[in-house]
Amino acid sequence: MATEPSPGAEKAAKPPIETLGQLIGTALAYFVMGLVALAIIDLVFSMPTGGEFGQVSGWVAALPTVFVFTEQFRRYVGGSRWALMLVCVALALGVGLAAAVVLPQTWAPMAVGGIGGLMAAVTYAVLWHAGIKTFGEERPQ
Repeated sequence: MATEPSPGAEKAAKPPIETLGQLIGTALAYFVMGLVALAIIDLVFSMPTGGEFGQVSGWVAALPTVFVFTEQFRRYVGGSRWALMLVCVALALGVGLAAAVVLPQTWAPMAVGGIGGLMAAVTYAVLWHAGIKTFGEERPQ
């Protein structure tokens, strides 16, 4: 009789994200999945109504990256991770908003928000990786 692996064993078998390249790559993959899902949803709702495609905010595409950063946050312990997270969120949102503001007003909101969300996700990843390698204490296994 074969034994089924427990759900916790599958999660434990997943290798942790160690390098900045892995973190940015994973965040970009989640961003692309969010962008594709957002585009499909916008297309489904704009086609029957005759509305314009791309009028939904592209910032929504960056939401799946929160799952990547949440796993990184759980991996570490201590008060420094909270301070680092707050600083990273504030700076990343500032960079994302600045990127979105300088883009032309004639561009679709999906493109402008998507670029802003992408800039915020990449900025957060870089700041988090640098900060957590400096101040973080990894949770014991």
